[in-house]
Amino acid sequence: MGLPLPLSPGTVIDGHYIVGDLISSGGFGAVYRGIDTSEGNRPCAIKETYDVTPAARRQALMEASVLFTVRSEHLPQIYDALEENGRFYLVMQLIEGQTLLSLLRSRIGSEPPGERQPHQYSSGPCSEQEVLNWLLPIMQVLQELHSRNPAVIHRDIKPGNIILTPRGTAVLVDFGLTRLYDPMSGTQTMVRAVTEGFSPLEQYVGKTSPQSDIYSMGATLYLLLTNRLPPAAIKRTVHDDLIAPRLLNPSLSPQIERALLKALALNAPDRYQSMREFAQALQAPVFTGYDDPTLAGPPVGNNGSAPPMQPTVPPAKSTAPVHAYGGVGKHAPASARGHPRHAGAAQQPAPVPYAQVPQAPPGYVMVPQSALVPARPLPAPSSQGCLWGVVQGVLAALLVLLLREQIYFYLATLMGFGFYILAGFTTTRRGGSFWRGLRAGYWAGIISTAVFWLALGLGLLIRLSQRIQADSAIAHRNGIGLPHNELARAWRAILPAFPTGSTPPGQSPVGNFVFYLLIGLLVASLLGLAGGIWGNARYRAKMRKVKYP
Repeated sequence: MGLPLPLSPGTVIDGHYIVGDLISSGGFGAVYRGIDTSEGNRPCAIKETYDVTPAARRQALMEASVLFTVRSEHLPQIYDALEENGRFYLVMQLIEGQTLLSLLRSRIGSEPPGERQPHQYSSGPCSEQEVLNWLLPIMQVLQELHSRNPAVIHRDIKPGNIILTPRGTAVLVDFGLTRLYDPMSGTQTMVRAVTEGFSPLEQYVGKTSPQSDIYSMGATLYLLLTNRLPPAAIKRTVHDDLIAPRLLNPSLSPQIERALLKALALNAPDRYQSMREFAQALQAPVFTGYDDPTLAGPPVGNNGSAPPMQPTVPPAKSTAPVHAYGGVGKHAPASARGHPRHAGAAQQPAPVPYAQVPQAPPGYVMVPQSALVPARPLPAPSSQGCLWGVVQGVLAALLVLLLREQIYFYLATLMGFGFYILAGFTTTRRGGSFWRGLRAGYWAGIISTAVFWLALGLGLLIRLSQRIQADSAIAHRNGIGLPHNELARAWRAILPAFPTGSTPPGQSPVGNFVFYLLIGLLVASLLGLAGGIWGNARYRAKMRKVKYP
């Protein structure tokens, strides 16, 4: 069944909301521009939810309740929530501007979004300062939400859900996946919506915490600063391909790299314990005396303690302007000091001593092991399968042609099994999922079969021609002609000994041949998978033995 038809412009909801152009739509709902005639034709955004089941209605009301109780220029304001014509509607502030994802695409030009390779550029698409100016105020609002009891978790932080207004204010939108977190029981839910690259590992199993938003915010910073999408968390559990940010953008400062790598830790306890702690780490003072590409974090002191001198960090400045919702931005200090803080208003973090800034433990390497080796693309399963399939097919054909006994046909088959395993092994020996070996074996089986019969046919034609020429020379010397069945005699003389077997009743020889080909393809795939498991295990063992300074 298809999606519901979009509302026609001019449709009236609840007697005074006039629907305008469609802004966006998806499988769960749509967002329209609208006008509220009861408020002097005030522009608004009308979010329509198709599903009005009790669970979906509770989720929509949760989104409304969160935005009702938090007033900040970095969150959209909710005006109304209602149900009409079998659908649920949220009426909220219309945020004009472009998403950070659109901004990123406009800056990278023809370069594919999220696919930057290491060592290619000297800077990123966005500078550190502007990204921090955009996102630090949002992090402060999220800290307020996380500090509630129960905590409010956004669960869908990504550049596409952050709008940058013409005044330079970043606004976090789409609270459709918001959940409440009770630290005593967690947030186990059947709704397991994830966004590849931005969702943490625990979100794949439906159990999230405030650390989940920290991971998503770290992934957002990572993409904006490097134009590289972090690998999906579920894939990182098999092979961690996360590349150190400074390999993608050498202009990044070391403390930004350390903060991002900790925020993107696979296990939630290894990340920052709060969004405020993450924000403070991003604003840590920069020591440039040893500012080099070294990737291993040296001990802070002889016993891991901080140095005696403890300079302080000045409060971070935000370029975001102030709206009437209590947000603190570029011109906010005076007004913020003169009025009580609203619930959820963004606050600047107080100066923190250097000793309190999260540091790497003595000798701890903050960079994934895979980021320390030269970045080379992993071999493709299809290319490895084709390579070893060609080699196996040619060698097997030569073996059958030159040694025409039946036992050598079986030997060629066993040799093929070895090449299928080798194809899977070479595909995963430098990393990647062992399932890539199955695809390598599949391609090796196809290519080796095709090459074998092609090479065998070509070889038989050459040998047949040579045999007829030799028989013609002998007949000429003896003064006799070639027999009328010379072609059949020559063919029987050069034909190798193939295995013979009875064809099942009712099945043609061609069908029997195809059946054995399919069996062979299945065996090749399984052997490729075995080789992939072997190569993956060898790679992981090698990585565990690597020693870093």
